[in-house]
Amino acid sequence: MARINLDHIRHAYGPNPKKPSDYSLKEVHHEWNDGGAYALLGPSGCGKTTLLNIISGLLQPSEGKILFDGKDVTNLSTQERNIAQVFQFPVIYDTMTVYDNLAFPLRNRHVPETEVDRRVTEILEMIGLSDRAKKKRKG
Repeated sequence: MARINLDHIRHAYGPNPKKPSDYSLKEVHHEWNDGGAYALLGPSGCGKTTLLNIISGLLQPSEGKILFDGKDVTNLSTQERNIAQVFQFPVIYDTMTVYDNLAFPLRNRHVPETEVDRRVTEILEMIGLSDRAKKKRKG
């Protein structure tokens, strides 16, 4: 993990926010240090998901900057940031095998198939699911 700095991040889903109540995410100015363990806690609707989507690059903040190890990544894509987000409710495609679910994001990034196979096989072994690679999720 890199050191992540949020420099006066705010977000409004509507165009041209003018007053504080126009912002879904109030101003956040925070630093997470490399190697730390952190949690975002708060009631439903307080902006946790919006903030994570901004950090990962799925959403562009209305104001402020995001820095990874001092480098401004605010305008970079998720792929260019080299960051992943684990969602609260996992997306598993039950029409795909375990192997293909793991390979899906790599293939979307146009990783060569030999590299996809190497990485997916390594992960399957690491998590003890090699024997289930060809199985589909039971519905």
